Amino acid sequence: MSNTAEPYEGDQRPRGKADSEIRAEETAALTEELKQRPGRQSVVEPKFEQMQEDIKAAISALVPGLEWSTTRTRSESPCSAPYSNTPGIEVKLLPYSSDTPIPPDRWAAVLEAVDSIAVANGFDGVDLNREDEQRRSVSMRDADGGRILLGAGGRTALMITTGCYLR
Repeated sequence: MSNTAEPYEGDQRPRGKADSEIRAEETAALTEELKQRPGRQSVVEPKFEQMQEDIKAAISALVPGLEWSTTRTRSESPCSAPYSNTPGIEVKLLPYSSDTPIPPDRWAAVLEAVDSIAVANGFDGVDLNREDEQRRSVSMRDADGGRILLGAGGRTALMITTGCYLR
């Protein structure tokens, strides 16, 4: 008999199950959870794209002369933990930017406008807000891991990512 503890003690590991069995069960449960989420292509992406347009319009109304452009494309990536072993994906919508920065004296108004649009779309408010003399940024999340990133410094950048959804 060895005095070495098993890698999983107590309630963490069911007796008689291999790590691979436990992972397979966890992945199956998480995949079932993803099946309960609304359709990514039919519901989530169009909703997020409209939210992105609303955010761009609100910022443009508060910052005269700001013009949005994009040089990248929409992209997909595997989901992050705990969904990393599922067939789900996260989608990064077209990222937008402007050479016109959001002036420091307009940041509070922009943040309020973006927050109200985000909350109306299921985001529960500011996740991270950073301000200093050179740069300002805000991050917001929804319950399914969707994320809004807005940054302002020498330029303005807006990036929205869905949470994890099935293909």
